[in-house]
Amino acid sequence: MKTTLATAARLRASVISGPSPSLAAMPRPIRPKPPRYKSKAFAPRSAASDSKKPTSYLDLLDFDTFEWNGYNINYAVNKTRKPGSLSVLLVHGFGASIGHFKKNIVELISSGYDVHAIDLLGFGASEKPYEYQYTMEGWRDLLVSYLKEKVIPSSTSEGVVIVGNSIGSLASLLTAKELVDESLDEKLKGVVLLNCAGGMNNAAVLDDDWRIKLAYPIFALINALLKIKPVAQFLFDKFRNKETIENVLREVYRNQDSVDDDLVELIRQPSCAPGALEAFVSILTGPPGPRPESAVGSLEGAEVPMLVLWGDDDPFTPIDGPVGKFFMESLEPRCDFVTKSILPDTGHCPHDDRPEEVHKVLLPWLAQLQL
Repeated sequence: MKTTLATAARLRASVISGPSPSLAAMPRPIRPKPPRYKSKAFAPRSAASDSKKPTSYLDLLDFDTFEWNGYNINYAVNKTRKPGSLSVLLVHGFGASIGHFKKNIVELISSGYDVHAIDLLGFGASEKPYEYQYTMEGWRDLLVSYLKEKVIPSSTSEGVVIVGNSIGSLASLLTAKELVDESLDEKLKGVVLLNCAGGMNNAAVLDDDWRIKLAYPIFALINALLKIKPVAQFLFDKFRNKETIENVLREVYRNQDSVDDDLVELIRQPSCAPGALEAFVSILTGPPGPRPESAVGSLEGAEVPMLVLWGDDDPFTPIDGPVGKFFMESLEPRCDFVTKSILPDTGHCPHDDRPEEVHKVLLPWLAQLQL
């Protein structure tokens, strides 16, 4: 029974961002597992420790907290900021944090952009309140507040592009819609979606994807079990085990070299903080929130530039799923201000899986926004 529950929990948690073909009895090819890395402290190297290594993203950022609705939110901005630069706000996905964009932060700053990155409430170093009910709308309101306080009033910023991955993409879309609805779209220069999620959890696409329908009995069982605190704790402890995290990541990433000890620790360490279990349960069992399609209308009306990047081997939000089809086959062909790019042999987190391929598309797109 314990093995069954732990396996189900891993499956339920690993598909938080969208449908997984593996749950629909669609086996994926077994990938060879590289030798495990030697144990080492969780601290990315800086340029000083190895002259052949690029500058660490940590050397480029100032970290601080700001208060939102009484909660402490962790954020970072680049240390050296140029007047008139375009700002880029990075929004991570489920279980991740600012460091998930470490490779992109270095590239963006070296290309002259002002970088802002934030740990969403419940993740990373941000607060994890015990009684809080997590929703997509809550994260949207957090991001809108951050932009109004830290970016939009800045005289040095030319405007902002919001970049998100997975549920971070959906939160970015909802944030962009809110800015347009509040007539703040003059400062909104664009939105970048990296394998956008359909909702906070899989209930969002239950009616649209046969793979989720087939797996629904598993989800329903796990949701019921998560309401029982001792069972939820047991399942969560199994999920945040280093080996489990690594195994899930190796399914999510196509570039296996990108899955290292630092990435595993990036996911594991915040899960050990007080309130992490409660966040896990609330996100998995809460309302899925608005679908991404609902946010697009306002952006279409304002013609907000949008870049949609999709890894073509995503087990969570597959490109042939309802959300992928909407962006790649419906929205992009009818909107001149939407640009799409399919990234071959890339998984659910393109920015960290194959960052060089993302940068090949992202950097020229950002540059043309400033013409």
